[in-house]
Amino acid sequence: MDSGVRPYEEAFAPYWHPVAFSHELKERPLAARLLGRELVVWRSGSGVSVTQRYCAHRGADLCGGTVVGEGLRCGFHGWTYGQDGRCVRVPSQPGVPIPARAALASYRAVERYGLVWVCLAPEPAAPLPEWPELESGKLATVALPRLDWNVSAGRMMEIVLDVTHLSWVHEGTFGNPEQQEVPAYDVERLPGGLRAQISYPALAPGIGGAAPRVDKTTLTYEVSFPFAVRLSFKPTLFFQHGVYAIASPWSEEKMQCFYFASYHPGLKLFPDIFVKSELAILEQDRLVAEAQRPKAHPMDFAGEVHVKADRLPNEYRRGVISLRAGRPIEGPTPE
Repeated sequence: MDSGVRPYEEAFAPYWHPVAFSHELKERPLAARLLGRELVVWRSGSGVSVTQRYCAHRGADLCGGTVVGEGLRCGFHGWTYGQDGRCVRVPSQPGVPIPARAALASYRAVERYGLVWVCLAPEPAAPLPEWPELESGKLATVALPRLDWNVSAGRMMEIVLDVTHLSWVHEGTFGNPEQQEVPAYDVERLPGGLRAQISYPALAPGIGGAAPRVDKTTLTYEVSFPFAVRLSFKPTLFFQHGVYAIASPWSEEKMQCFYFASYHPGLKLFPDIFVKSELAILEQDRLVAEAQRPKAHPMDFAGEVHVKADRLPNEYRRGVISLRAGRPIEGPTPE
């Protein structure tokens, strides 16, 4: 690895990463993991709180605790922690000053787009992705179960952005094996990301025993560094919708992906169709991604052979390499 590349956790700690869907966080604390740290997430009176998972007293798991008015109460001895992680109550010693070391590491947290996002650094290096259509009130959303893959977040992103694998990996779902050539496409640099658009003759499933039909679909990829992408689907035969994939890094070789779609609320059958079809598509991707080596996201291009059709995942990788090195992300390289 290039000596100028920073450690994985250090490079990505200053960015926002999702750790839970909002609908998962109810009255009980929720366990989470991010960049090698074990976290506990809970709702306080002023919003969402995130701290280290284990009690400063004797290491009890705070996911087994209870949310009370003062904060999060440990189920082992009742030590209670406020939103900032400081202990505010030690029941065994009322009236005695609480030790200054009786505190948990606490982290920035915010809810947006139906997700709980966490930044492990004191100050975020970049804002959250801008997806205003999700806050307009005009679209409905449907989420898949969280995807736990034994692969790096960058590898997961690259397979989502890979336009050349569609006809090979996704045969039997939407891939068209007759479409092997990838026409030339452009990659545009956006503030904090990338954009590319292709046209793909997907195979729409046949209904009532009919043969699948070719459905010319416009695919628009919009990347928000480091690990988020919005993919807009505009078919001619099926529903127009958007897909959002955010890979949350557990470690350099494992990630959890938060994956959901937006659609017109009048499409009553869309959620069932989407969940069933997308889980099948992603399972095809998972089998390929988990078998790639190295499992960690490569920080150069020396160990692989690339062609022009790989431009989008290659430009994404160049951006991630820049982040690892602490450099600004440059625009796409000339073809």
